[in-house]
Amino acid sequence: MNIALQDLDIRGAGNILGAEQSGFIADVGFETYNKILNEALRELKEGKFDDTFSDNEQNEEDDEDLISVDYDCQIETDMDILIPDYYVSSTSERIKLYKELDEIKDENSLSIFKINLEDRFGKIPKETERIFELIKLKWLAIKIGFQKIVIRNNTLLAYFPSNQQSNYYSSPKFAKVLNYVQHNPQNLQIKEINEKLSLKVLKVHKLEDIAKVLNGILLAVENNS
Repeated sequence: MNIALQDLDIRGAGNILGAEQSGFIADVGFETYNKILNEALRELKEGKFDDTFSDNEQNEEDDEDLISVDYDCQIETDMDILIPDYYVSSTSERIKLYKELDEIKDENSLSIFKINLEDRFGKIPKETERIFELIKLKWLAIKIGFQKIVIRNNTLLAYFPSNQQSNYYSSPKFAKVLNYVQHNPQNLQIKEINEKLSLKVLKVHKLEDIAKVLNGILLAVENNS
């Protein structure tokens, strides 16, 4: 197994449907590569090949929506959020740190990571501090039920599950999100573009602004009344 993984690191996993080889897996790691592959397959299931899969498999995936929000929440942003090469000069070390960050699931582990990072490399730069803020935003988004968030031009677009048949849309969680949006129309808007439902938030100049919005929604979602 170890020899095989080393071979993947050296030559890459290649084109799954062909004979081409690439070094992509050496950059992201085997586990992350599999994660990307699973997300791509899921998009195909919900798109071109939706009719190919059985109702039973679809129902199983819908049940998972309520727990894991389609496995994860993707984040896209135009902000400078990275570990710069002037801070960690080794490319392989930066990749290793990114992989470690991707595996962190709680505040305590994130705090320990930050302490160890500063101990090894010195004071953490602002663009790296934003990574930690973004991870916390991701956790909030997952708890609310978002599948993807896009932060660009001081605007937040938070996408709900792309599967329109998802049980999420008939859940109390989604009903509470809609209720919260209806009571805050000056700040929040529900949009539907290309059959994808999203929440739009304007004038979010900092990640702290987004955290405030998502925390407000989450409080409403977790309110039992």
